[in-house]
Amino acid sequence: MSNAGYEFFEHTADTGLRVHGQTFEALLVRAAQGLITLLVEDSPIAVTESRSVALSAASPEGLLRTWLNEVLFWFATDRFLPGDYHLNSVTDTSLQGRVLGERFDPTRHQQGIEVKGITYHRFHVARTPDGWEAEIIFDV
Repeated sequence: MSNAGYEFFEHTADTGLRVHGQTFEALLVRAAQGLITLLVEDSPIAVTESRSVALSAASPEGLLRTWLNEVLFWFATDRFLPGDYHLNSVTDTSLQGRVLGERFDPTRHQQGIEVKGITYHRFHVARTPDGWEAEIIFDV
């Protein structure tokens, strides 16, 4: 496991991500950071824009999937890259807060892998004795 709290793994034609966090909030942030790393590699992200976010789902799995789909939607539609996360209210089934970042700039950001979506294959979220863990497969 990297110091970032996430690591990538190979999965046939897709890319996998294992995420760990002491809290569910940390897991959500690290999963989003992993997704952004796929999209723009290690490009630095300035915090020049702010977006509100309020999401809910029936389960932790559903919330993680909804959250990652929201981050991917921001990038696909507005080229928005989250760089800082202020989630001030997080439960197992909801999150609310602000995300700071900027729009993709090809002069400063390295285009990474095109992520088409989050698959259901091997997707899981679990509470562990050390916090939370998740495994996500991205369709690339």
